[in-house]
Amino acid sequence: MSPFSLILRQTVRLAYRKGGGAFGSMAFYIMTVTLMIFALGPDIMGAHAAAVMCVALLLSTVTTVPHFYERDFEDGTLEQFLLQPVLLELLVLAKICGQWLANMLPIMVATPVLGIMANLDGTQVGQVLSILLLASPTILSLSSIGAALTIDSKRGGLLQALIVMPLTIPVLIFAASQGEGASLFLIGMMTASLPISCLVSAALIRISQD
Repeated sequence: MSPFSLILRQTVRLAYRKGGGAFGSMAFYIMTVTLMIFALGPDIMGAHAAAVMCVALLLSTVTTVPHFYERDFEDGTLEQFLLQPVLLELLVLAKICGQWLANMLPIMVATPVLGIMANLDGTQVGQVLSILLLASPTILSLSSIGAALTIDSKRGGLLQALIVMPLTIPVLIFAASQGEGASLFLIGMMTASLPISCLVSAALIRISQD
């Protein structure tokens, strides 16, 4: 088994163990969207569903940022990453992909059900789901940078949120617009953010281990 596949499977498996955060992030997303449906009502929610769900996705992701590298740092796995005959950037990509499968995929499955609760039709649900699919990799990529930047920080959770949330403002702005140009922008951000995140996160991990 390749190191990429090994880390991918390990990330997904650990996310569903006690304290992994995957179930908690999905529950947080569902509760946030449900509260907004009750607060705004179906009519207003229908017009702003993508923005509301994207914000809920961001908030639920923030709760899992400490699980990116914190546990690996504590048990010495990050040191082993540096010793592997594989690019560290590739291993970081495996962590991001694993976090997406563990945390984002269940949210994508729950989104159509929440869309029905918000009285969205099939077309609207499809639009919202496509926006979330395009926005979630970028949000996770930025979260990886925030997590790598605050490795070994005693107050990492709060600091990570303060770092990640401002960086996601462009994503939220274009997700709320729901136009064709917004989708192209989100695709561009996703294409750019993944390699940049791998490079920056890997560099920060190397610095933290020096």
